Amino acid sequence: MAYDGFMAAAVLHEIKDSLCGAKIEKITQPEPDRIVMQIRTSEGRKKLLLDVSSPGARVQYTELEQENPAVPPVFCMLLRKHIQGGRITDARQHGMERITELDIETVNEMGYSVNKRLIAETMGKHSNLILLDAESGKIIDSIKRISIDVNRVRQILPGMPYQYPPTGNLANSMGFGPSTQAAIEAGSDISAVFDESTGLFREKGPLKSFVYVTQDNAPKDFHIFRMMQYEDVYQETEFSSACSAMDWFYSHRSATNRIAQRSADLAKHTGSLIDKYLLKKQRLLEEIKKADDADIYRLKGELLNANLHLAKPGDRSVKVISYYDGSQLTIELDEKISAAKNAQNYYKKYAKLKSSRKEKEIQLAECEKDIDYLNSVQALAQSAESAEVIDSLREELHEQGYLRAISKTSRKKKNKPSPRRYTLASGLEVLVGRNNTENDYITFRLGQKTDWWFHTKDIHGSHVLLVCNGADPSPEDMYLAASIAAWYSKGKDSQNVPVDYAPVRYVKKPNGAKPGMVIFTNNGTVWVDPKDPEENIK
Repeated sequence: MAYDGFMAAAVLHEIKDSLCGAKIEKITQPEPDRIVMQIRTSEGRKKLLLDVSSPGARVQYTELEQENPAVPPVFCMLLRKHIQGGRITDARQHGMERITELDIETVNEMGYSVNKRLIAETMGKHSNLILLDAESGKIIDSIKRISIDVNRVRQILPGMPYQYPPTGNLANSMGFGPSTQAAIEAGSDISAVFDESTGLFREKGPLKSFVYVTQDNAPKDFHIFRMMQYEDVYQETEFSSACSAMDWFYSHRSATNRIAQRSADLAKHTGSLIDKYLLKKQRLLEEIKKADDADIYRLKGELLNANLHLAKPGDRSVKVISYYDGSQLTIELDEKISAAKNAQNYYKKYAKLKSSRKEKEIQLAECEKDIDYLNSVQALAQSAESAEVIDSLREELHEQGYLRAISKTSRKKKNKPSPRRYTLASGLEVLVGRNNTENDYITFRLGQKTDWWFHTKDIHGSHVLLVCNGADPSPEDMYLAASIAAWYSKGKDSQNVPVDYAPVRYVKKPNGAKPGMVIFTNNGTVWVDPKDPEENIK
């Protein structure tokens, strides 16, 4: 991660002029390890973010909206008591470490002017936010209290004198972290923005910055200079300031992580349900196999009725000759009842198994539909690009009875279907369902007779609609629509994926079928490589 001592220095360089002299108007704590201070500066109102979470520790101006809890946490109340209404008189960095210090002049309960110091130690899992009395150097409190049980070398507790953390193992005295050092070794030129001889940045104010993302649009790294080790590997986006770059980077990384987490949770839940239905299917198949042996009970009842004279009271079995093939058959008996009653019991068992087979076959068909549907939800979750899509799939599972309950707080108002939309070079539009409800929507509500429907053959995925508006699509349009269907399926990471296609008029939904489940005729099949429409459609 590029937020090392050098990046901390760059951010402070960018914000210091407006930060010094700013008045602290409001303090909130949207997360357990995040403080946001609304300050009034010479440039207007700004939000100063002090984040001491392990994955996102940093200090910066932010324009992102932060939720204000109804009940402020204890540390937030403490900061409001001690520094809200105060004025930031100085902001500095401790050496080239990831430690930012804010000196604050404020007034105590007695009306006397006092000085406080807020220290943000943004050092990964060891990050902390500590409030000191500036004159005595003693800790008033911290967002994370560190006792001797946690750290025998350095404790962070109220009343204790503050000590700086041990010097980190940075690449050199300039505070370069691993990714910054790797960039320099790869040929990145920092001299354009930083003068090593003076230790000063060459430009005043905001510093142009760069963010790098993977092919899956997941944020990878950022810095105030081009990171040459990522050249031709990740996509580069330029920002006008370090703070705006960090806003984009951390918000998108948070969203990516949140989607991944929710997707994993949903996949785990649907996986458990699939396992449950697979077990049910196995049991039903075993019971159907037992029913296949029902004829033996009919035969035993029939032969026993024909040979009642051979069975004596108290017998546990009787041997008879089958008049079908002349073979000898041993028939087990319940010695407590008569031979005639035993014959009736064999007929009853035969009738029960025969009727049970029909019921089990119906249950097996329903079970296979459940498995098919849950696999489709799992495939759609894998291609989800937002938390909203994951929530819609979860809501769909609830509506279909696979989730017993969804809390009222997490249940949101249903949004109007908004499938993915792509416009091909020819001008034709391609629609892609994000969940099974949208699959039905684009196929049966938006689809016209002249449109074409696509879906991977025997592979779960999204419905794809090529909207033709009465025109005849070119072979290129058909192949591209098919490749998009392959991309939004479980075959995304494969090659030469089979995709079925058919005119929409030949796609039907059986009565009582689950969302997204259809039957179709007059179809063809094409083998294509999956293509990401974000990269292949301009």
